This record gives sequence, structure tokens and C-alpha cells, in this order.
Amino acid sequence: MRLSQYLTEYDEDLSGDSQIDPLGVLTIWSAFGQEIFRNRVNSVSNDVRNYTLNLLHHAVIKDLFDDVDTGPSKALREQSGGRHGLALCQACLVYLENIFTYAMVTAAPDTGVDSQGVLGASKARARLEVDSNPFLRFTHQPAGHLLVRQLGLGVSGRYKTPFMQIGFFNDRYNYHHSQEAGLLWVKVKGMIQTHEPFHRLFQEARMHLQGIFLRFKAGGGSALKQVPGSLIKAYRRALPNSAQVGAATRDFWLALTGLDTGAAGALLRVMDDQVQHNPDGHLPIQQLFALAEKNCSETPERRKLVHVQQVEPLLAQVDLLFTLACHGRHQSLGEIEAHWQGLGRDAATLPAAAARIDAHSELLGILSHTGRRRLERLMSLARQERFSDQFLGMVDYHATVMRERGQIPWVQIDQAEKVKLSARTRALPEAQDTPMQRWVNTYYIPQFDHLVTGYRGGQA
Repeated sequence: MRLSQYLTEYDEDLSGDSQIDPLGVLTIWSAFGQEIFRNRVNSVSNDVRNYTLNLLHHAVIKDLFDDVDTGPSKALREQSGGRHGLALCQACLVYLENIFTYAMVTAAPDTGVDSQGVLGASKARARLEVDSNPFLRFTHQPAGHLLVRQLGLGVSGRYKTPFMQIGFFNDRYNYHHSQEAGLLWVKVKGMIQTHEPFHRLFQEARMHLQGIFLRFKAGGGSALKQVPGSLIKAYRRALPNSAQVGAATRDFWLALTGLDTGAAGALLRVMDDQVQHNPDGHLPIQQLFALAEKNCSETPERRKLVHVQQVEPLLAQVDLLFTLACHGRHQSLGEIEAHWQGLGRDAATLPAAAARIDAHSELLGILSHTGRRRLERLMSLARQERFSDQFLGMVDYHATVMRERGQIPWVQIDQAEKVKLSARTRALPEAQDTPMQRWVNTYYIPQFDHLVTGYRGGQA
């Protein structure tokens, strides 16, 4: 019997949170953001310490798996499969992540160790309040997890996609899946050997895992106080905070991820210049993209920056119109149009925004089926000449998105042709807060900024 009979494909129509994405545009703007950052940055994988922690753990595991003289015990083979089995790799990752978390949360306040951003820190503290010496099970099963669904929500799960995109391994954690992977691991080995704290942590973690491999018995693992103090100390010294880790790994990560080249590199140069010359200033995202476009010499990469600048005006204007629809429980179409005009918009605003996309129709090819269908429908309603038709088209579009999720639309038109809201009301925007060039979607810039702040050696 094949498991695939019971599994379904990921459905973008059903994804998204209605509380933050009632118009279903995440699938649109995220595609253009990932086009720029090549899936290296997203909402959950943007911390340089966690990036480096995951790399060190995989380096240790790969080295042990490649060591023909270190085989897992019979009990470990029965529990987790053979030397290169997925379950064994997952058990190693979860176990090491848990040791790291406890090492961070038990560090003295004056050691420079920062537990902020450490996944599972609150769970670890709660367990320590109940048991000062918790047992760390060595298993890929939930019994060994500190976090709920740790294989997906822990460090290894959150950073799996970026690591696969870079080429470290495939979806089965095969470290030898390509010739390019071998070259990458040579670079990783060189980086570890040239930074003594990383090298010490690598050696300590490898030695401890090797002991687990050789002596494992069913239900095995280690009580926290049985974990070598030298390993705990090595974690704290090598990975105390994002600032120190970023300072040590900036050049390595930028070269390996390619985030210092192309469209991402152009954005990075503008952000670095801003930090150097105006560290306390705030550069609006639309200005960031405009400056990056001017400083990007590669035509295909510059086009990625242009695409965002053509798409966002329409998304932002439709978002504003939807906000006006959510201003009151019951409104007339005339009242909403008056608010629209009070913010400096009119019936020509949406058509003008749609025309910008029409001038770069090739950008539609970047989107998934769902993303393209939604953007094309937004463009269609935006092309209507009358405001009333634009608004009614938006309400109908919103209803379609919500019903695809099996949810009730927030905004509907009742029989009296009144606009009825069935969700929380929103404040009426002020004109000074909604300039015509206003953007609302981020394209992963905050996450990129968080990551490169760590690369600069700043506290992310």
C-alpha cells in the first residue's frame, strides 16, 4: 500500500491566513520576493546564528555518516534505520538542537550569551522548572522533541529549504546528491577549521554523537547533566549571539548564498550604505527598490526589481480600497467613494496601476497558477472605468478567495446595496499616512534586513 494514496498536494488556493491576507495576495508578492532572494530568505529562516547552527550540525552528521569506522549500534539501526537513513539524521538534528537550546537558556547572564531567537527557549525553561535534569531522548519521534512538530518547526526544518536551494543536500538529507554538493562541503570544512570556536564545537559535538552511535540502547539518550560540559561550553562560545556569529561568518554566507550578487546584492549595497551614512534614518521600501534598480547592472536581475515596482502599486491601492470597505459595519457605496476621493484617489487610480503591469506582462510568468490567476483578476477589476464597478469587482474577488478557503467573506453587498462588514472594523486612514506611492507588502525586506544585520556583526 502506497502512502501517496492518502496524501494530497499543497493547494495554494487553501493557503493563507484570512486574518492577515483577506485578499489572498501573499502568493503574489511572495513569489517576486523569492525571485529576488532565490529562496534563501523567508519569514522563518532569517537568523544568521540559526543558519550557522544548522550548518555546523549537518557538518557533524555528514562527517559521522562518512566515517566507515563509526557505525550505529544494532539498537540504533533498529530504531532509526541504517547509517544514511533519514530517521537517523533527523534524530541527530533534534538531539543536537535540544542540547544547544539548553546550553543557551542555562548560561549565566554575564557570559554574553543571548537566548533571544533561540527556538524552544521558553519550552526548555518550563521543563527546567519541573525537572532540573531533563532527559534528552535520542530519537526522531515526538518523544525526543522539545518543540511541537520540531522536525518542521525547529532549526533544521525552518532552514531545510534554503539549504536545499544552496545545494548542501536533497530532501532526504543526502549530502552526496551532486558533485556541487561535494565542493560546498569542502568550503564548509575550510570555514570551520579557520574559526577555532566552530572547530572546537564541531569536535565536541562529533565526539558526543559518536558515543551515542556506538553505545545506544533502546530508549537511549542523555540526561542534561550527563551531556559533557565541554560541549555545552563550546556551544556558548561558538554561537553566543547573532552579532558575534554574523561577524565571523559574513563573507562566507554572502558568498555561499549569493545574496551579495544580482538583485539581492543591489538591495544589500543600498542597505549597507544607509547604515554607514544614516544609521538612524528610515529608508522607505519603495525608495530602497528604486535605488537598488539604479545600482543593478545585470539586466535580468534588474528586471526583478522592476517587476516589484510595477506590481506593488496595484496591490497597495486595492489594499487601501479594502480597508475603506472595512471602515464601518454598514456603508453606502457613495460613502466609500467619498473616502477614496478624500485620500486623493479617483476612478482613474486603479486603471493607472494596472497599466503599469500591462507594460511588463512578462512578470506574470513568474507566478504560480494561483498567483497568476489572482493577479489577472485584480488587473481585470482595476481596468473598469467606473469606481462602482471596480469596487464591486473587488468585493467579488475577495469573496472568491475566502470561499476557496472555506471561509465567510468579510465584506458583502446586501439586498439594499449596502456594503456590509462581518469582521472587525478598521480605522479610517488619514491622507498623510496614505500617499499615492505607499507600499504595504514587504517582499521579505524585513527578513533580509534581519539577516544582514547579523552579517554586519550587529545584533539581529
